[in-house]
Amino acid sequence: MKRLKIALVSHIIKEANLGCGALAISNIKLLDQVLDRFIIDAEYIIATTDNLEQIPLERFTKHKYEYRIYPRCKQSLKNPLRLFNCTVFKDCDLAINLCGGDGYTDIYGFGRLLAESQLVWVAKKNRVPMVYAPQTIGPFETKKGRLVAKITLDRVKQIFVRDHASNQCCRELGFKSKITEVIDVAFALPFEERVFDSSRMKIGFNVSGLLYNGGYNRKNYFGLSFDYKAFVDKLLEKLVADNRFEVHMLPHVNTEVNPVDDDYAVCVLLARKYGCHVAPRYDSPVDAKGYIAGMDLFTGARMHSTIGAISSGVPVIPVAYSRKFNGLYGSLEYPWLIDAKAKITVDEAIDLFFDYLARYNEMVQSVQKAKQIYTSKLEEYKDYMEEIIRCL
Repeated sequence: MKRLKIALVSHIIKEANLGCGALAISNIKLLDQVLDRFIIDAEYIIATTDNLEQIPLERFTKHKYEYRIYPRCKQSLKNPLRLFNCTVFKDCDLAINLCGGDGYTDIYGFGRLLAESQLVWVAKKNRVPMVYAPQTIGPFETKKGRLVAKITLDRVKQIFVRDHASNQCCRELGFKSKITEVIDVAFALPFEERVFDSSRMKIGFNVSGLLYNGGYNRKNYFGLSFDYKAFVDKLLEKLVADNRFEVHMLPHVNTEVNPVDDDYAVCVLLARKYGCHVAPRYDSPVDAKGYIAGMDLFTGARMHSTIGAISSGVPVIPVAYSRKFNGLYGSLEYPWLIDAKAKITVDEAIDLFFDYLARYNEMVQSVQKAKQIYTSKLEEYKDYMEEIIRCL
């Protein structure tokens, strides 16, 4: 039996942001399904900057795996030989990179872009084909950012994107033949639905601690058109005052190291203030999705919490703070979204929420239609990956 060694870059199983884990686990699951078509044995090489060997993957894959460390970008810049001599791809047949889902852009800073680019250069040096798994690419708002992106993406064998805006961004950089638009792999995340004993409508509510605290600079970092904190407080006040609803707060980023980004502390604070239920501080996106699946309606500002809802059949009202939301839900032909960067007020956003809620049956139909779309797109991604592996 043929055995392949597949390097997985930016596949972070355990991360404060459960969205990162959702992407990693889902992509491994999809790759396993592709390998099963060939009856091929494989070994996964988990490329990481940290020693994460204590995290077992047996829950998520039947294949063997090992962890390999590569230098952080700052270490590489100080001593380029460390990157030049990096052996993370030794004996590998293929490398697959998630870039954190939306990390291949310069909006998080030029240093982050370099960090996401460096292993592409290492893979090219080692003649290992690199594939970008479905993700958001761009935007690139600086000349040096666009230059690095063009140089790097030119060295990638195939680029899968999860939305039309990313597709267009890559085309504008001059890449057309190797761009394929599919869908976010997190739609494939497995789950076991948690059953709640309640006759009331259960509404799951993910509050982004990052947005609630004003972003990284605590001064509306993401340029929202309305006060997100005021929106959350006012919406919660209205929901808990209505006896038809039972509100469950669900954090999707759990970090005590970076309080400004922590959903859990904000969700606990709000649950105590308004008398809501609050989900545990989950460390697995699979468990979090199981909780979400038990809801009748879900709303959230962490994109992968909303993907957890719609992919488990729960009608969702995403609160979009970036184009990755609009692109994804546009691809799903799912219109029930509150655009926090559109020119609307807090009251208008809340009115929109309750307008959507009043059309719940239509939302249910949209969820069913979205399932047909993302299921087809996931199969398309697997078909493309099958062809890539077949040619190795």
